[in-house]
Amino acid sequence: MLPAALLIFAGAAVVGTIASAGVGALMGQGSGGGLPADAELKIVVGWLAGLQIGLVVLTIIAAGFFSSNRMETLALRSPAGGWGFMVWALVPMFLATGAWTALLIWWQPEVVVGDLKVFKQLLSGETALMALLVIGIGAPLSEELLFRGFLFSGLAKSRLGLIGTSLLTATLWTALHFGYSLFGLIEVLAIGLYFSWLLIKTGSVWVTIFCHAVYNTVVALVLYFVSLPAVPAVPG
Repeated sequence: MLPAALLIFAGAAVVGTIASAGVGALMGQGSGGGLPADAELKIVVGWLAGLQIGLVVLTIIAAGFFSSNRMETLALRSPAGGWGFMVWALVPMFLATGAWTALLIWWQPEVVVGDLKVFKQLLSGETALMALLVIGIGAPLSEELLFRGFLFSGLAKSRLGLIGTSLLTATLWTALHFGYSLFGLIEVLAIGLYFSWLLIKTGSVWVTIFCHAVYNTVVALVLYFVSLPAVPAVPG
């Protein structure tokens, strides 16, 4: 499963690169050959959108090589606790991440600003709507299908078992966010482990997709409407 997941991600990265190149070419043509000031942000959003579309399509295709039932392979089934459980699953996630973020804002505000400023930029100006879709829908759908759907279901049947698979997939998912600070990576890892628990408890990746989407959307909307606090520069 791991080699297949790496191939999926590599193929999706190629799709993202093609998408970003297309965005850059269109913008260049539309401005007489010169890219506008916010071109870089639009190209980044284009790359992310292409990557996510590639991940979803390639993951669904790859699932068919491992089972005749793609829905089962990707854990796209009704949750064991009922659909209403998805709402309850949000409570501990937001309580924990809210407390962690509040602590960091009080203790290390520059860390919070550093981790969020790129998303704040993407959610400003002409890229705002597309960035919201990429962050709130694209990322949860593509990442959960690959990590908690395709990869988890395959590795859980190996010697790793549920605990080993939870640790490995959460770690790999955290590595995907390598640009974050150490504190940000700790939060991502904790959320990844929580999503693994949700998947084990309910048997459905729809639960993790929903929680991931709600979390990302709430963060994105807060960043859209609220300015990041100004923090003093750290002497170099």
